[in-house]
Amino acid sequence: MKRIILLTLIPTAALAHEGNHAQLGFFGNLHHLLSEPDHLAMLATATALVAAVLYFRKGRAK
Repeated sequence: MKRIILLTLIPTAALAHEGNHAQLGFFGNLHHLLSEPDHLAMLATATALVAAVLYFRKGRAK
């Protein structure tokens, strides 16, 4: 569990792409988040992390 938490603390600024998306608005930013591969990878990783934490917590509760 500690390893998973440590992996989330690794700086990923080097993976960020250039550009300021402040002018896109809510739906423009939503489209950007759901259409860029780097953002999709982040969402998939975050979803898997939450699912793993919930799975392991459920297993320990028994």
